[in-house]
Amino acid sequence: MGFNYGLEKKNFDRQWTIIRKQYEDAGMSSEAIQAMYEYDWSVFNAARSYQNHTQEIAAPSFEQGEESYSPLMNKYKEAISITEHYHETKSRFTWIGGIEDEKLLFALENLNDEDLEILTLYVYEGYNTVELSKAYRIAQQNISKRILKITKFLKNFYFQGVE
Repeated sequence: MGFNYGLEKKNFDRQWTIIRKQYEDAGMSSEAIQAMYEYDWSVFNAARSYQNHTQEIAAPSFEQGEESYSPLMNKYKEAISITEHYHETKSRFTWIGGIEDEKLLFALENLNDEDLEILTLYVYEGYNTVELSKAYRIAQQNISKRILKITKFLKNFYFQGVE
């Protein structure tokens, strides 16, 4: 919420009318009263300046969205935020990340997605060749040949690929 100068000035003048009367009744000189007024006026202006140039940068509560950030926070949010750009491209194949053997891991990462899918279903999820042939709508012999081809690729890659 901003500083409403008109309202605050009106309140300041109303207060000072009362204070001025009290000072005069107490017997203060008009020069001393004017000096007090000028001091209070400078404090009023300093408070107004502070309010206009200072904004709270508080994060909103859980119930509120990002639109409730202060304008200053919205302006500098990108500069003061850290965004992690981790993107799992093969989320279905996260089991591969658990393999500790670097050669085997590198070989699996070099398989194409279709072969990796068959390997995942066969080895990791426990499908048999009959179930895979039904899922891919191809003959069981073709699934067996693909699994043998993948196994041969991994063996060759494992022993020759990374040294």
